[in-house]
Amino acid sequence: MTDDFKRKLQDYKNGTLTDEERTELEQQLEQMEIYQSYLDEMLDGEEDHRDAESNWVSEKEINMHKREARLLRKGKWRARIGTAITLICLYIGVTFVSGIGTSLYYTTGDPDRSNIYRDVVESAITVTYPNVTVHLSGGSGSYFSMNVTSKMTKRVGDEYLEVGDFSGTFLFNWMRLYDFTWSDSEAARSAVFHFPGTPELNSDQDWRRLEKLPEGTVAEAYVSYDRLYKTDEFLQQFRDKQLEPLWFAVDNGDHAAGHDNGIVLDPIGFPSMPLWHPDDGKVTKHETSKGLWGSVSSSVTKYPAIEQFGSGQLRDENFIKTLRILEEHKSITNRLIYAVDITKSLAYVEKNGVNIYGAVVTGPTKEILKLKNDPAVSSIRVGKVTLWNWNHES
Repeated sequence: MTDDFKRKLQDYKNGTLTDEERTELEQQLEQMEIYQSYLDEMLDGEEDHRDAESNWVSEKEINMHKREARLLRKGKWRARIGTAITLICLYIGVTFVSGIGTSLYYTTGDPDRSNIYRDVVESAITVTYPNVTVHLSGGSGSYFSMNVTSKMTKRVGDEYLEVGDFSGTFLFNWMRLYDFTWSDSEAARSAVFHFPGTPELNSDQDWRRLEKLPEGTVAEAYVSYDRLYKTDEFLQQFRDKQLEPLWFAVDNGDHAAGHDNGIVLDPIGFPSMPLWHPDDGKVTKHETSKGLWGSVSSSVTKYPAIEQFGSGQLRDENFIKTLRILEEHKSITNRLIYAVDITKSLAYVEKNGVNIYGAVVTGPTKEILKLKNDPAVSSIRVGKVTLWNWNHES
């Protein structure tokens, strides 16, 4: 804006312009308003164009970001799926390799470890659970584990009655888990014996029970005697009786002092039929035949003969060997036997010999009742009773 134009605007404001000058100035101002309006319209159009262009770029960027997000999600899922497949393949591979290693571990040796460990478990139960028998079965799995199971039975009369189930799981040579599931609450109760030379145990209630039981029944009884007997001598107690001894309670040094008033709740002993171990038998016949899936081997193993009322030395040696096996495999034994110190018991029996003070017997209830008049019997506890199944000759 020039100085001359500024002066004219001032004179226009003061009213000092001539009519001709005023008319000319007003025309200039009017023309300037038209220019300003056109300029505003032009500037508004450019701004709208820039805003539209700005909005178009933002939408384009948004779509691009969406595509990038989709690609990232797909990539993450591919990575996850790939990782999962890798882990599954790795697990299958490790399981397969460990299965082979497990099989080799438990089948190595003669006898192999699986037979040895089953023998230890069977021995531990037989030695500390009077008249309870298990015959374990099972096999190795993966990750160096082995499972074993068996029915638990008790002999009453001439029959073996199921009283529960046993199961266990090994990890290498350690029994990691085990379980006694008793289906018979009477069988689960502790055996009770009376140690000789200690305060007398009252058995009146059990004698009265036997008197009330009918003749058509057979029973299991825990019979305690007045002194310690050698095995051969003790077996002679049953030569003329219609009873059969099933399990013998052996002095292991825990009760001689009488600190428990002579009541033995955790006895140790051995069955009337020795518990043969894998290396006790002699293979007399071995055959191998070809089958559809390969060779099949079979063998016949012969074990030493046992006299019904004798073979005391052989029975004693078998019992001591059983204790040695339990002492050697403490990782298993200590899990199953916690009330008896096997190491001390073994040392005591090796020093003092096998001395019997009680037995689990079975037979007709009225025959067991006759033991009341036997001067050698100090006390009795009646166990399981069932209907007549006795096939022995009188």
